[in-house]
Amino acid sequence: MGFVTIGSESNVGNRKDKNEDYLAYHAPADGSMPERGILLALADGMGGRPGGALAARIAVDVLMEEYYKDKSSSIPESLNKAFLKANKEVMSRGDEDRSVQGMATTLIAAVLKKNRMYSAHVGDSRGYIIDKDNISRFTEDHSIVAGLVKAGYISEEESLSYPGGNVITRAIGLAPDLNVDAPKNDRKLKRGQYIMLCCDGLHKDVPDEEILKIVMEFREPSTISEKLIQKALENGGDDNVTVLIARIDKTSFLEVILNG
Repeated sequence: MGFVTIGSESNVGNRKDKNEDYLAYHAPADGSMPERGILLALADGMGGRPGGALAARIAVDVLMEEYYKDKSSSIPESLNKAFLKANKEVMSRGDEDRSVQGMATTLIAAVLKKNRMYSAHVGDSRGYIIDKDNISRFTEDHSIVAGLVKAGYISEEESLSYPGGNVITRAIGLAPDLNVDAPKNDRKLKRGQYIMLCCDGLHKDVPDEEILKIVMEFREPSTISEKLIQKALENGGDDNVTVLIARIDKTSFLEVILNG
C-alpha cells in the first residue's frame, strides 16, 4: 500500500479537567511499509473510574508492542492476542495499585497492509470508512444502549438521549475473560478512502452526515481532524474528543506521509 496520509487530534473537551484518551500509530518515517502493516490505535479511558488515562495509555502501548512482536500469519489472531495481553496488563496494574484498581478503557485498532484493512475493538470507540459521498461504520458499539437498538427496543435517535447510554459492556480491564471483536474477514482498500477511528466524544456530538461533510470539504487528514474536534466542541463537547484518520492515496507504492 502506499502514500497513506495520517492525521490526528485530541482535546480535553469543554467540561473535563483531564484528557483520558490516548492514540498511537506505527508508520515508519522513511515511508516503508512494515512487514506487519501500519497499525492505528485509539483508547478512551472510562470516566467515573480511577486511572482512566493510565488504562488507555497502557492498553495502546501494550497493543502496539505485542502486535508487532507476534509471529502469527493471521493478523486478526495477532490483534486478538494483543488485546488480551493489554487486558491482562491493565488488570494486573490495577491489582498492584489500589489507587487505580478497577481502571478500564475502550480500545480500537486498525491494520492497513497493502490494499487490505483488518480491525479489532472493545467498547464504544468507533471505526469508519469514508469513501466519496458515503460514510459507513465497521464497528458495532459494545454498550447497553446499542444492544437495545439492535434488539429493536429503541431507535437510533432515541439512543442519543437514553438513560445510561454511556454504559459499555466490554472494555479492557473490566474482566479477565475478554471477548474481542476481531473479524477474520479483511476489507479491501481503495484510493481516496479515509479510515477514521474516534472516541464517543466525537460520534455523540457530531452526526455521521456532519463528519462526511467535513471530510469532503477539507480533504487533508490533519485539517479534517482539527475541524472535527472544533465541531464537537461547538456541538457540546462534554467529553474528551479524539480522532485518528488515514487517507489512502495510492495502493501501488509503499510510502507513508505523516501530516498530523
